[in-house]
Amino acid sequence: MSGIGRFTGCDLGGVMPLFTPWEENCGLAQPVFTREAALLSFELASSAYDMDIDAWREAGWRDFSFQVDNTLLTGQTVNAAPGGRLSAMVSDYFHYLARARLKRVNPISQLRGALRQREGSDTCKAVVMLRPLAEGVRQYVVAVGFMGTGKRIYDWFSNFRLNREEGMHAGFLQLTKEFEKNAEEICFPETARELQVSKLTLSDILAECRRPGSRFRLWMAGHSQGGAVMQLFAYREIRRGFLRQNMMGCGFASPSAVYARMDCDVSAFPLLHILNADDIFPRMGAAVHIGRCRVMYPDQAMRKACYQAAWQDDLFRAVHRLMRSVTDSAGAFLLVGAMLRALEDVPADSAMAALNVLAGSLVPEKLLGALGSRREDIVQALYRRTLQGYRTASQGGEPSEDKMSLLRGRIAALILRHGGAAFAKTALSCLGVSHRLRGDYPPEGVAPYQYIVTKRFDDLKQRLWMPPVSAMENTGGRGPRRLAGGRYARLSEEKKRRTR
Repeated sequence: MSGIGRFTGCDLGGVMPLFTPWEENCGLAQPVFTREAALLSFELASSAYDMDIDAWREAGWRDFSFQVDNTLLTGQTVNAAPGGRLSAMVSDYFHYLARARLKRVNPISQLRGALRQREGSDTCKAVVMLRPLAEGVRQYVVAVGFMGTGKRIYDWFSNFRLNREEGMHAGFLQLTKEFEKNAEEICFPETARELQVSKLTLSDILAECRRPGSRFRLWMAGHSQGGAVMQLFAYREIRRGFLRQNMMGCGFASPSAVYARMDCDVSAFPLLHILNADDIFPRMGAAVHIGRCRVMYPDQAMRKACYQAAWQDDLFRAVHRLMRSVTDSAGAFLLVGAMLRALEDVPADSAMAALNVLAGSLVPEKLLGALGSRREDIVQALYRRTLQGYRTASQGGEPSEDKMSLLRGRIAALILRHGGAAFAKTALSCLGVSHRLRGDYPPEGVAPYQYIVTKRFDDLKQRLWMPPVSAMENTGGRGPRRLAGGRYARLSEEKKRRTR
C-alpha cells in the first residue's frame, strides 16, 4: 500500500485526525491530540531530517518546498508538472540537492559555516507541503516539519544563544525569523492552478488563516530544536491575528522557548509537546514551553527496549542519574563545568582520553588532528564559555561552589573507576539515546519517541505550567491574560451565555 509512514506504519494521507472537534481543557478550548495525530506528526518531524518525501507524495501531498540553511528550494522547479519527464528529472535533482545539504560537510565548510554564525543564525531547516482534505474538496492542510539540530558543529550554536530577545530564547528566535522571511517565497504552484490564482504563497495562506472560514489549516511538527522553532513561529503568528482554530502542532523533545514574563497564557496555544522524562534537552532552552506538555515517565520495560544493553551497564546508570538531576539550562552548564573541572583530578592519560572523545564529537577528526597539542587550549576555552553560558542562563549568577565540588567529585570518581574514554563515551551515549526521535529503518532497535507514540501513547501524563510570582509582575498580580479567539478561546464562557 502506498503512502505509508516509514517508522509508524500510519496512513500519511489520513489527515482527518488533524480535524477532530476541540474540547474544553482547564477552561480552554484545545484540539484533541489523538494517537493517530501523534503518529502523523512523528512522521512529519522525521521527514524534516532527511527530506524524504516519496511516501508523502504517494499519499497525495504536493507543492513541496525545502529550506536548508539560507537556501530555499520551492515552486515549479521543485514540483514537476504532471507528465513532464524532463521537469521530473529536474525536480528530483533539486530534491537530491536539499538532502545533500543536510549531510556532514568537510572541515573547511564546517569552519566557514561556523564563521557565518558569529552574529546570527541561518541554519533553519524545514520541509513544507500541502494536501487537500479530501478529493474534490477545496480545503487544505499545510504541513511544516521543522528539523532539529543537525550533525554539523555550527548547527548547535543557536541552542546556546540563551540571552533574551523579545522575551524569547534569542537563538531559537533567530531561526524562526530565518524561516519567516521566506514565507513570501514559499510557493504552492499546483494548488494555485486549482484555485485559479496567479500565485499562492505561504504568506497568502497565513493571511487567510487570520479570518474565519479559512480554506487552510496549518499543521506543524518538529523534534528538539525544531520543536522550539515551531513554538515561536506559532506564537508570533497568533500574536499577528492567526486564529487558533486553524492551527495544530506537535513537538517531540522540545526545549522551552520563552521566558516567564509573557503577557498571555502560553498554555492556550494549540500545541502539544511529547517529552521523555529521561531526556535532558526538554529541560533546557528558556523557561517555559508554549502549549501543553505530556510526559512519559519511563519504566524498566521502556528503558530496556530503548536503551537496550546500555541500561545494564553500571556506568550508564550512574551517568543517567547525574543527568536526571539537571532541571534547567543553568544546571546543564553546571554539570558540564564540573565535568571539565573533574579532568584536573584524574591522571593525565585518562583526562586526555576523555578529551579526545568529547572534543572529537564536536570537531571534525581531520581538524582535531591538525590542532595537535592545542586540544587542551580548546577545553579551557570551552570551560570559560561554559561559565559564560551559566551566567546567561541564570541571569548573571555564579555557579555554587558546593554543588560544583559535589558533582566534580562524583564525576572524578567515575573516571578513576572506569577510565576517561569510557566515561566520555557513556556520557555522550546517555545524552543521545534518551533524545533519539526514531530508530534505524528497517528498525533494529526503537528510539524513545518512536516507542512512546507507537506503544505507550496512552501512558503519557499531562504536565501543566503554573506561572511563578515573578511572571505576574507585569500584569498587576492578575496572572497572564487569555488569548483572544472568540468561542475558541474559552468554551466555558460560551456555555454560560447559552444558559442565561
